Amino acid sequence: MKIQVVSAIGGGAPIVLDLDPHDTVAKIKSMVAKQRNIPAGTVIVVFRGQQLDDVNSLKAVGMGDGDKCYLITRTEGGSL
Repeated sequence: MKIQVVSAIGGGAPIVLDLDPHDTVAKIKSMVAKQRNIPAGTVIVVFRGQQLDDVNSLKAVGMGDGDKCYLITRTEGGSL
């Protein structure tokens, strides 16, 4: 199945991923992080207004072919 990952902040072209319904949210994060050249730990995936847990399968969260989810990138580090 194909899903679109759209940046929630800043827009840009969506990332289209070809995944299996049994793949996990962690796989989405890993693939997006690799394409955007960012650490996977900074990626948050939101679907239908809910932040998704890494261990959930796409099928378990109700994601299907043609669905769109949103990417939020958390900044790391920084101290005063």
